[in-house]
Amino acid sequence: MNNLLAFNELHQYLMSFQVRCTIAEKNLIIGYKPFTFLGIQPKFATLHGNKNYQCLILHVAPGDKKTDLGEQLQQHIEAKLAFDITELRKFKLKNNEVCIPLEVIDTKEKMKVLKEFIQHCFERRKSLR
Repeated sequence: MNNLLAFNELHQYLMSFQVRCTIAEKNLIIGYKPFTFLGIQPKFATLHGNKNYQCLILHVAPGDKKTDLGEQLQQHIEAKLAFDITELRKFKLKNNEVCIPLEVIDTKEKMKVLKEFIQHCFERRKSLR
């Protein structure tokens, strides 16, 4: 599965949640914000399609800079999808975010694992509201 196919499938999957998306003007970056009857919530996910970045970032604890939830979930998804983010990306990860490079989603099975992980993160965040 190439990165563009993974990007497209992830976009379609993320749109199946109750979210509004915003698209950056100059780059292929899509942000997904959940909404409820209480209004729009902080961003849940960002899908980067730029040539240099190409990844999905899940904002698992937006606004909580002291949490280590992102680090825990990052280790979990790295083990499930068999990758090491420090070898694939050189930027510093925030402790409240999880980053999944699109190139590691190279099979339908890995896509399924990732979708289950996204669902878990979305449900977890919903329960914290």
